[in-house]
Amino acid sequence: MLKIYLALFILSFLQLASAETLVGRVLSLHDGDTITVQFESQSKKEKVRLLGVDTPEVDFNGKSQGEVAEMARSYLKSLLPVNSTIQVELPKNGLDSNGRYLGKILYNGVDINLEMLKAGMGAVYFIYPYDKKTAIEYMSVSETAAQNGLGIFSEKFKSAPLGYMFRQMTKGVPGTNFVADFETKKLYSSKDIELVPHYHRVFFSLEETALIHGFNW
Repeated sequence: MLKIYLALFILSFLQLASAETLVGRVLSLHDGDTITVQFESQSKKEKVRLLGVDTPEVDFNGKSQGEVAEMARSYLKSLLPVNSTIQVELPKNGLDSNGRYLGKILYNGVDINLEMLKAGMGAVYFIYPYDKKTAIEYMSVSETAAQNGLGIFSEKFKSAPLGYMFRQMTKGVPGTNFVADFETKKLYSSKDIELVPHYHRVFFSLEETALIHGFNW
């Protein structure tokens, strides 16, 4: 067991130790957390998802969250005009489960991911591995947005499911990741997700990884 823990720790260190920054031009915005970019160093266009941010779905398997999703996309458009030149900071593990780039978007030096969370236009969404400093910063502004009833946390939209919950409901399958409270370091099964405030949630695919990083049942 000790060897497994050591191997996982080394892997996580290597994954977070290096990052890459790509420069590209925004071609289109799918929703509040996914854009299409033409990178200067690549011949084909690429999908890029905003790291640490999950917004309501405009179109997921033919289903939409409607007005709240359109609101988040419109806000992203106001921050990130089409044809703007951006930098995308990618961690070494900079792909999501769908093969899209997963990174921090910088436009004129502004962290667009952070701005979306400040305005309450999405929820914090970190699946391990994640950068602890970034997680702390993003969670802090998301908590403030929720407490102030901004964006998707306003009275009008607060009953709408978060993006990842909507995707689970649409697919008709429950979540499989372990859920941890970043603040209390307590670990939960996926069925107990509501016991963790959304702005403190981090997700782990393996129980062993969560335990290594100080989370406990």
